[in-house]
Amino acid sequence: MSENAVVFCVTRLHLQLTAVAITSILENYQNNQPLQILVVCEDVQQPDIDYIKTLPQKFGLPQVTVDFWSKPSEVDQISPDFTIGEGVPVPPMAIWRLFTPNYFANYQKLLYLDNDVIVKTDVSRLFDLLDEHHVLAAVPDFLFAASKNYYEDQYPAEELYGMKSMRHYFNNGMMIINTAQFNQMIPVDKLITTINTTHWHLADQTILNILLEGHVQLLPWRFNYQHDLTYLHNPDYHWDPQLVQKIIDDYPRIVIRHFAGSGFLALPYEHVQVSDEWDLEFWRLLEKVKKASRVSHPSKD
Repeated sequence: MSENAVVFCVTRLHLQLTAVAITSILENYQNNQPLQILVVCEDVQQPDIDYIKTLPQKFGLPQVTVDFWSKPSEVDQISPDFTIGEGVPVPPMAIWRLFTPNYFANYQKLLYLDNDVIVKTDVSRLFDLLDEHHVLAAVPDFLFAASKNYYEDQYPAEELYGMKSMRHYFNNGMMIINTAQFNQMIPVDKLITTINTTHWHLADQTILNILLEGHVQLLPWRFNYQHDLTYLHNPDYHWDPQLVQKIIDDYPRIVIRHFAGSGFLALPYEHVQVSDEWDLEFWRLLEKVKKASRVSHPSKD
């Protein structure tokens, strides 16, 4: 078994996004060492599971395995009225990621990824980004990091998000986690109690930001590039020109493109026209993974 693993959490139709993300990982994996990809799932079709498990072999990477797991049993202790603030329900799957360090405690480090990502590097290199002095490494949330709306002297970050500053608030769509340190700092009982007794906005993300404040290593924007350039030039978000320019400057060096949402119908699978090269890359990868399935079912003619 390898020391590190990549983790996804998924339900239902979003498994297609997971397949795209896994395909992007396989395309860029150049290491001879074993790699384990762990997919925590619910309500997905068994034929799809069986097919995705064959992808490493199809792409000539027998050292990579894809394994599927049921959700952690601890999540059943979460209150059914848990929301992300203002009464907005949290998709149950969103909270699973918080339990993955305990669920997969036999690994030294986990790379957690949201399903809606494209990876353009050998993931084995990413684990080394987390140093020994931090519990978790992640990228700041673009909006909170660069909008004028979140200046420390005028935004009540502690009241609304439990944070001293929103400039240090990270997006949890990509996290490198030291499992032992995480589990020591946030044991499952503490995690469940926090989930069931608080009502923060963006709760699944905010809870980690609160509990790990001061123990997070912030990475360059390229490692979780959350939005497209149209979003970053939109004046409606009141960008600080100097702060947002640093994000824009990292665009040519994107390592992980995360389709975190850039406005109404902005994701690749929400519109017909192609908006940029990352839209095209999403459809290329989706076509590749679907075409590979045809090899498994040759024509009977």
